[in-house]
Amino acid sequence: MTSAMPRASSSSTPCACASARRPAAEVESLPRRIPVTTPGAGARDEPPRPRKGVFHRQGMSGMQRVANRRKFGTNPPGRVVTWVTARLFHVCGPVRGVACWAQGVMALLLTALLLLGGQSTALAQAWASEDRLITIGVLTITSKEEAQARWNPTADFLSDRIDGTRFEIRPLYLQEVARAVRQNELHFVHLQPLQFVQLRADYGLEALATRVVNGAGSPSNRFGSAIVRLSDREEIQDLADLQGAIVAGVAPNALGAWILGMAEIERAGLSIEADILPLYVGLPMSNVLGAVAAGRADAGIVRADVLTREIEAGRYGPETFTVLNRISEPGYPHPLSTRLMPQWPLAATSRAEEPLREQVRATLLTMPANSAPMQAANLAGWSEPVDYSDLQTLADRWLTPPVSVVDWLRAHWWVVPVALSAVLSLLLWQQWRARQLLARREREHRAALTAMHEAVVTLDGEGRIQFLNPSAERLLPEGCDAATAMGQRLTDVFALMLRHDNHDFSLVGMLEQLATRQWMEYAVILAHGHPRRVLNLTVARMDSAGEPTRRLVVSMMDITELDETSRQLAYRATHDELTGLLTRRHFLEKIRGLLHPDDATRSIEEGILLWLDLDHFRLVNEGGSHRMGDELVRRLAGYLRVVLPANTPVGRVGGDEFGIFLRGADAGSWPERILQAIRDFRLDGEGRALRTSASIGVRPLAAGGNYNAETVIEEAESACVTAQKLGGNRLVIFEESGAERSLRQSDFAELNRLKQAVEQDRFVLHAQEIHAIGAAETVGVRLEVLLRLADEAGNLGSPAPLIELAERFNFMPQIDRWVVRRALEGLRAHRTDTGEPPARLTINLSGQSMQDGELIGFVREELQRNEIDPTWLCFEITETAAISNFDQAAELIASLRDVGCLVALDDFGGGLISFEFLRRLKPDIVKIDGKLVSDLEHDPVAAVIVESIHEVARVMGARTVGEWVETPATLAQLETIGVDFAQGYLLHRPEPLIARLALEQRALAD
Repeated sequence: MTSAMPRASSSSTPCACASARRPAAEVESLPRRIPVTTPGAGARDEPPRPRKGVFHRQGMSGMQRVANRRKFGTNPPGRVVTWVTARLFHVCGPVRGVACWAQGVMALLLTALLLLGGQSTALAQAWASEDRLITIGVLTITSKEEAQARWNPTADFLSDRIDGTRFEIRPLYLQEVARAVRQNELHFVHLQPLQFVQLRADYGLEALATRVVNGAGSPSNRFGSAIVRLSDREEIQDLADLQGAIVAGVAPNALGAWILGMAEIERAGLSIEADILPLYVGLPMSNVLGAVAAGRADAGIVRADVLTREIEAGRYGPETFTVLNRISEPGYPHPLSTRLMPQWPLAATSRAEEPLREQVRATLLTMPANSAPMQAANLAGWSEPVDYSDLQTLADRWLTPPVSVVDWLRAHWWVVPVALSAVLSLLLWQQWRARQLLARREREHRAALTAMHEAVVTLDGEGRIQFLNPSAERLLPEGCDAATAMGQRLTDVFALMLRHDNHDFSLVGMLEQLATRQWMEYAVILAHGHPRRVLNLTVARMDSAGEPTRRLVVSMMDITELDETSRQLAYRATHDELTGLLTRRHFLEKIRGLLHPDDATRSIEEGILLWLDLDHFRLVNEGGSHRMGDELVRRLAGYLRVVLPANTPVGRVGGDEFGIFLRGADAGSWPERILQAIRDFRLDGEGRALRTSASIGVRPLAAGGNYNAETVIEEAESACVTAQKLGGNRLVIFEESGAERSLRQSDFAELNRLKQAVEQDRFVLHAQEIHAIGAAETVGVRLEVLLRLADEAGNLGSPAPLIELAERFNFMPQIDRWVVRRALEGLRAHRTDTGEPPARLTINLSGQSMQDGELIGFVREELQRNEIDPTWLCFEITETAAISNFDQAAELIASLRDVGCLVALDDFGGGLISFEFLRRLKPDIVKIDGKLVSDLEHDPVAAVIVESIHEVARVMGARTVGEWVETPATLAQLETIGVDFAQGYLLHRPEPLIARLALEQRALAD
């Protein structure tokens, strides 16, 4: 064994009265030798206790101890002694200067209470019968069960040698040791040197002994580390060669298996942070050697005795590893790369009094080397504590433990009362300040509300009036002033009715709705006074949502004039200015609504549609004057309103043409009556009476039939033309043939099938890839979205026939919206984790969608809902649709660009559009008509046209796409021309869109 080192000086001088440091929980076990008085005998010392194990109790049986404990526990003086003693130790323990005083006071109280209770003998016997429990915390780097088995013999040895004590072992991991010491749960602790140095500075630990371990037959109370590499790694000759190397260790806070080696490497001139790549392999330390042997690390740091043990165990050969920076220390048997450090100490905490410390120290230092505790702990012995002061530098450099809240408060206890005082002062000042601000804001709000032109009323949570501004006072009923209105319910003062149904405004209903909403808006009528006023009433909560409603603010804007103006504008928009009849557009919408009611449960009523045209009206204008003609039309329109049943839809659909829709079973009698009434009509003016006649076309409509409004109007007009050709002044009934009726029924059946396909999601999206050719640059995959229709059996087919039908019945906008919605949902579902799109999609829009004024708003909403970047989308419009709706097409392209989407012009070159229109539309992509592309191989003119289109698009900054590419020769010719992209069956056959997006998503993820 190396020579014994001098004892390390303790960080604090123990008090003579060591029991002052003891916690209250152990007060009952303080006196170990209490004189025992028995009847008829004097005081005598308790005889030595026979050593029969840790759990042995001396002097009485277990039943006697239980009885005495019960007797003591039920004795009020005994309970008082226990409580007072515990409180004294709790208060005085940390203050060593008053420890002796506390013990003296405790003794006086104990004696007095024992005398008063007359229980001295019983209490002494009960106290003497209990061994004091002493806890030793042991840091373990293996399992707690192994540590328990290793150190329990040492606890038994100490219990057997030190009277009145029972030692127990508590295995702890690294963080548990610090917590147990901080919470004063241990009497002694056996821990690694660096942690001891840290805890000694903070909690006054005192080293009692340093363990001595066997090493190659030479006991030592110090240890060191070896920095090893594989012997065949000859490029690493010294520590400086480890620059950029991977170095293995157990953990960053491991002394022997990391910190000692890092200190030597740092002395060699390397930067640990910049030059070394750490590899932490965890316990046991043999893992470090395994990592070096397996080539996972260039070098490793391990305790020197572990290296020797692994080689002696035959796990590695003597020549497997080479020790770098090899040094030798006298008396240390293992290959070494670092300085020697003290072995683990056994230290006393503040909870262990001085006599007990000396007993434990003496017992450990005299423990036989061949005893069972030494063998179980694998030690050669215990030495006097060595000097651990050198470790403080290592701890400061390599360990920076976080400062706990408890430690900080101990050092800065005065901060707490100062902070509390400051916070309390701040809260009081804030309260005063808040009251001042509230009062000022209340004045400002009242001033602002008073100055508002709108009527403003504030209410409490029950709807009672708290404030009215001058504008609101002017709306009060006659005989009611502001003072009278205060405190009354809103609806008791203002007679309000809902405008849409003329029901009374419900204050209770409004409060119920505001329980879940922040504000509400109503259109109401102020019923009292003449004329009645139309008000826009807005009510808002003045508190947060979710809280009980306490205050409300109501604003009432008088919109009577605005409402009247709006109604006049709406009337003029839907009624003819001369006659007051419905305009042609509104009449058509009216007929459409009657033939296709929104309520699916309501069927079409039986009726007739009349198209009425005045005979020889041109002669009236030419022979008389236009004023005469206008007067004839105006007077006849008024005459018809009188003759026809009330609420009959009548429209002026031309200069001298009228449309009439009659419903009911008796509608068939009206055409003759109307024709006769027109014959009887006479216009007196300019000294003469003007008579007229009319030609009437009649289109009967059967109950429950399926009709298209545009079609039946055309048929009624056709019958009217026939009546005019027959000489006029007559009516002609349109007769539908059986074939026409069958065709119409078939069309409507297909239209219903089309609507069901949209509602039931029977449309399926496919995609065809658009390939970049030549020198074209592209980002990601481009796919054109195609539409397929699945029948009831799930078989896919072309939707072309149904699309033609949808265009005839103006149903294409709904289909276009369905495609946009499903395509964007597919993009959202298959985005990568980084937010990248699986592909960029091109979506076709029909010509009817160009006239849909709400399409741009729908696209913008879907982009926001699905969180899609607009640049991922390109919308296609065909050349034919652009020609038919040029202004709408130009507006749509501009709007889509404003949103951020690209626009492509499809089938260019197949219609009549000129390059001038192309210049004005300025699309981002020009898709060359497939017929031209397919003719490239055998038609030189087609090649010139394609080349011209590409050149014009290039100058405009647009890219070109060649469609219908089905042969390699066509593809090669497009590349020669310089077309940017190609699309066709040669390059890719359409496949389901969702499956392709999923494939692209996986490819991007890989």
